[in-house]
Amino acid sequence: MSSSKRLSRWLPHELIEEILIRTHVKSLHRFKSTCKQWYDLISDKRFMYDHLDRSPQRLIRIDNHQTVQIIDPVTGIISDSPVPDMFRSPYSIAFMVHCDGLMLCMCYQTGIHLGVWNPVTRKIKWVEPLDSYTDTDYFGIGYGNTCRDNYKILRLSGPLSFEDPAQYEIYEFKSDSWRTLDASKFIYFVVDTQGRGMSVKGNMYWIAENENRQYCILSFDFSMETFKNVCVCPPLRGNRPLGCFSGDRLSLLLQHVQPDDFEVPTDIEVWVTNKLSDGVVSFTKYFNVTSPHLPLLLSHTDMARPGYAIGNHKNIMAWCDIYLEEDGEWYTCITLYHIDQGGIRKQIETGRYADVSTRYYDQFICSYVYVPSSVSVPE
Repeated sequence: MSSSKRLSRWLPHELIEEILIRTHVKSLHRFKSTCKQWYDLISDKRFMYDHLDRSPQRLIRIDNHQTVQIIDPVTGIISDSPVPDMFRSPYSIAFMVHCDGLMLCMCYQTGIHLGVWNPVTRKIKWVEPLDSYTDTDYFGIGYGNTCRDNYKILRLSGPLSFEDPAQYEIYEFKSDSWRTLDASKFIYFVVDTQGRGMSVKGNMYWIAENENRQYCILSFDFSMETFKNVCVCPPLRGNRPLGCFSGDRLSLLLQHVQPDDFEVPTDIEVWVTNKLSDGVVSFTKYFNVTSPHLPLLLSHTDMARPGYAIGNHKNIMAWCDIYLEEDGEWYTCITLYHIDQGGIRKQIETGRYADVSTRYYDQFICSYVYVPSSVSVPE
């Protein structure tokens, strides 16, 4: 009898569940074959979502269209796996949005395609449009409050401007169909094309301009299927990466650069909101970083957009690119940074490319915060 079967026989069910819920999701897939009790527990939706909600964040990126890299930002340990064949040319990934371990992927190559992918199970579902997707489309993913596994996709069809308001469509996985939303019912806004949308607790959030031309946080509630102006943003400069903080809040990372050289950063401001479920939401400055030799955490035309996570100890973990010269040769170096109020505390090089002329979009896409899960890709 195997040791796991002996555990299953002698340990209380509650203790087995507590052990398994602390186990990495990839190990859980192997443990399914241990016995029927473990298979039933690991396959149970309640356990699956409890495990997801207690799992730590990772950062994910696609390297050279060939390799999926997932890094533990605390330890710097990277796991590599091949990019699924369905995401190889002509379907290379351009952008992603994360929700519950599922990645909503926009693929811009020969035409535009939309897919949902679980990097753990390696399952992919392509989502066909009502009409052809365009390069001015924006997408979000989330779920209603009555059924977490009934995932939905929101499509905003542009161009996104006050002169040409967006059109809106909802795709529901359980019905496998799109429907058009009545745009006349929605508040007036324009999504900020420089920022990324974030899915948090089933709702989507973007930086947007409201009708008064103020930058604000715009949310889309997938239960009510309506937009809401959540709060005003702090003064924004340049690129403005929106992130999730502490699981139920938003973060904004603002980096200042020298006025005469936009590639030389000077300092960083980190702002966070209170809980998004609170009646009134607002941003508060969390901490500053003023230090020489900070990495450039802004989007740049020659580099992939950095991914970053804000820690609970006033720290930043960022996975980004830097240019480095050694012996007269220039390299693009993929680097994980640990930054706190005192500056860079640790940096780990995770990859290097000698030919910087290939440009970032030929090598790798930007990194994203991601939580591995066993949530099934909807059929």
